[in-house]
Amino acid sequence: MKKKSIHNYLLLACVVVLAIITFMSVSAPMRFDKEREAREEVVKSRLLQIRKASEAFKKANGQYASKLEEMVNAGYLADSLRQIPYGKGEVFHYGASILDSKNGHPLPVMECGAEYAQYLKGMDMGTVTELINNAIDEGEFPGLKIGDLEHDNHNAGNWE
Repeated sequence: MKKKSIHNYLLLACVVVLAIITFMSVSAPMRFDKEREAREEVVKSRLLQIRKASEAFKKANGQYASKLEEMVNAGYLADSLRQIPYGKGEVFHYGASILDSKNGHPLPVMECGAEYAQYLKGMDMGTVTELINNAIDEGEFPGLKIGDLEHDNHNAGNWE
């Protein structure tokens, strides 16, 4: 009788462990998506602050700053805003250029962004790699950015 009781408890323990494993495997993608969305909201907010500073700099100087440090030194942007949230000290990539417009006039453009691998640090790297590969396959920037160095998009974010 005692052997049956022990076997029943072992069977019950196995069922509980399997149920926990199943729940965790099903909920992991949901947890990833929730954390990704939360991080992206913070990154988007920072990019919008950089866009505002970039446009103010351009309005005052006739062109975009050549780098984020130039806006910081000129007082348009707080130095802390250069850092990518969750990026462990990494800074946003930033660039400015001048394109020839259709009517032949110079057209200043800028781009600022952060890649998935930068602001999703510490999260499941397999899923992050999949996000990166999917974006590249679709010809999209693998992360969040504002503006574009190849054409004027009025500094829109790639999520807008």
